[in-house]
Amino acid sequence: MAEKKSHENREEEKETKGKPAEDKKPATKKPAKKRAAAAEKPPFEGEPEPASEEVVEAGFPEEEAEAAEEEKLSEEEFRRLVEESMEKVTVADIVLNIMNDLASLGYMKLGLPESVNLKYRDFDQASLAIDTLEAMIKAAEGKISLELLQPFRGTLANLQMNFVQIKRV
Repeated sequence: MAEKKSHENREEEKETKGKPAEDKKPATKKPAKKRAAAAEKPPFEGEPEPASEEVVEAGFPEEEAEAAEEEKLSEEEFRRLVEESMEKVTVADIVLNIMNDLASLGYMKLGLPESVNLKYRDFDQASLAIDTLEAMIKAAEGKISLELLQPFRGTLANLQMNFVQIKRV
């Protein structure tokens, strides 16, 4: 009879293999504080999950203080890096970036290329982008090298030509 039971048990195991057990408790959510800490340190590939919720929740005040200190240091480090990079940035860099953005927006508001940007066509906005780009180029002459401004002059001429051609149609 023991043989019959073990055979039945094996059959039962085969039937339930791969199926979730109904008597298992649903996974509980981690407290918000622990979820945030877990999000900061993603598990390495192949790293096993904690054996139980207690392992994840069991924290020592020293560890929590160290984690808070690391977060504070990383915020300070980030702030320091931003300040250092701002010291290196020139107004000319910002002007060139804005001119690049205006040129891109000008093409987009002209609906060019049509296969992608036709839905954004807005002649008033395109005109504003083109006129502002032209004014910025004029204001930058003599203050930013001609080598850096020349591509924008070509872009401006192209935008103006496209504006006139598209507006006629």
